Amino acid sequence: MNHALILAALTAVSMASGQLLFKLGAQRLQGENLGQLIGSFLFNPYLMGAIFLYATTVLVWIYVLRVLPLSIAYPLTALSYIIVPILSLFILGEKVSTNTIIGSTLIIAGVMITHMQKA
Repeated sequence: MNHALILAALTAVSMASGQLLFKLGAQRLQGENLGQLIGSFLFNPYLMGAIFLYATTVLVWIYVLRVLPLSIAYPLTALSYIIVPILSLFILGEKVSTNTIIGSTLIIAGVMITHMQKA
């Protein structure tokens, strides 16, 4: 069960990383009409990487759900809400507000409380 908890947490990391790739890909889309946008999308390595990462994440997640109760596994995905602002700060140079930091702290507390109840 411990390896499944680790995989569930890694799913959150993977989801957050996918969001970062989607953002990087979206910033590089070019085209003025739908056909050009689709062509730009298909040859965008960031977007293709994000889709591949999400597809892989789904496979891992299905394994996690096979091993863990949903009530234990799913709260760990909330960690992606903490990881995204951290990645955005360091990789995209975005600002992280005080409210985001407070909210992230509450999410961490919520995940910890949820898992203390299940132990």
